[in-house]
Amino acid sequence: MKQNPNALKKGRVITDRNGRSYTLIERIGSGGQAVVWKVKDNTDDTLYAYKYYKNNRMNVRQNIEDLIAIGAFKDRDGNVLHEVILPKVIVDGENTAFGYIMELVDLKGFTTILKAWAGEYPDSRILCRIVQNFAHVFETLHLSYGMCYKDVNEGNIFFNVHTGEIRIIDNDNIGYSSKFTIKGTNRYIAPEVYLGHNPDHNSDRFSLAVFVLRLLTGAYPFDGPRSEAYCLNHNMLEKDAAPVIYGTEAVFIWHPTDLSNSIASVKTPRAKGQNMFWKRLPEELKQLFISTFVTNLSEDRRAERPTDADWTRTFQTLEQTIVTCPHCKTETFSGAGVCFECGRKLAKRKPKRPPVQPPAPMPAPAKKHSVTVKILSAGEAKKETVLYVSDTRTGTDISRNLTSDTLFKILYNKKEKKVGIRNLSSASWTIVHPDRTRSECMPGQVEVLEKGMMIRIIPKTAQLNVLDVL
Repeated sequence: MKQNPNALKKGRVITDRNGRSYTLIERIGSGGQAVVWKVKDNTDDTLYAYKYYKNNRMNVRQNIEDLIAIGAFKDRDGNVLHEVILPKVIVDGENTAFGYIMELVDLKGFTTILKAWAGEYPDSRILCRIVQNFAHVFETLHLSYGMCYKDVNEGNIFFNVHTGEIRIIDNDNIGYSSKFTIKGTNRYIAPEVYLGHNPDHNSDRFSLAVFVLRLLTGAYPFDGPRSEAYCLNHNMLEKDAAPVIYGTEAVFIWHPTDLSNSIASVKTPRAKGQNMFWKRLPEELKQLFISTFVTNLSEDRRAERPTDADWTRTFQTLEQTIVTCPHCKTETFSGAGVCFECGRKLAKRKPKRPPVQPPAPMPAPAKKHSVTVKILSAGEAKKETVLYVSDTRTGTDISRNLTSDTLFKILYNKKEKKVGIRNLSSASWTIVHPDRTRSECMPGQVEVLEKGMMIRIIPKTAQLNVLDVL
């Protein structure tokens, strides 16, 4: 049944594409383009959320259908990412209006950054787990699916201050970089996106760094006196000045040498608190932020930003250095030499090292499925190499002219007994089959490998010729 876009009200019955009906119970959220309702499944009384779009802007409907086809994200070990709540089924509307049904998440015990700063704030061990969980989600999207999140914002990301669990809701923005749907949210948008780039893995890494900085210090990276002065001098609101103050002329508020946007001497209570927490951060954390917001901020350096794995490794190490502050009795980082909570001095603690174990006897080598390829890249000698199942390769593995983004992963389907390659880049590939027919391999898709196949990763720049498949 088609839905009238002007008739959504309590008690209204809607029907999804599978013929299942739901009754609207109450409106629980709204934005510029969509509203969210709590609905009851009329078959079994299960409660769900229904997000309704007035029109289909910027490919969002196709993006949602891509996510419904995936069903649930799984990490490299096959575990479902329960942290990410995906659309379940489309509800068709009139003209360009439509909606979708998704799980109604129980957020009891969960909070957002803003509410955590105003209320109960997690201790250092929980902070480590929150960041590791968030980075794990991004690593799965980027490496296993070739997708990017695109729109990190504090209204979508919830965390439990006692366990470190996270829930990411309203995920219809997740998709392939090649399919533009949204730029993102000001303060979280990477500078190159303001310059016209589609959001991608690199802009996601920038947004992840903003989230962590905000979580740990309460600050946004470019909200300083220079940014404020630009808005005042040009009589502009922050959202209108964003492409300049967060884009082309962005300066980190804790830049090591450029102090034009520094908040170190700002006397407001908020700035004083932000400076205080920045000073208490372990040095390795400060360097990750400086790498993101200073060293690798520009468009030509974006591929060198800290990766999801870099954030995971850093917070795993920090978690090993946590001690109980003898003054305020909270668990805190010890690397900075002061308690992150109360600021009083601590004795430093080195990360634990696992005990040395005698080497285990080597098992008999198992047969590995592999593919032998010849790598052709512009201006470089041809390289013949053997790739095994689970191997991944980045652009820099293929050619010195490419970035360090992951390009592909080799897979093996036990049921079909075939070796394949998953496109983890943000661009489609041209596949030339042994019989010289052609097809496209879109980002995230898997192509079964055949001897004699040619895979044109980037036209005139990078190509794989398949010499043998075992």
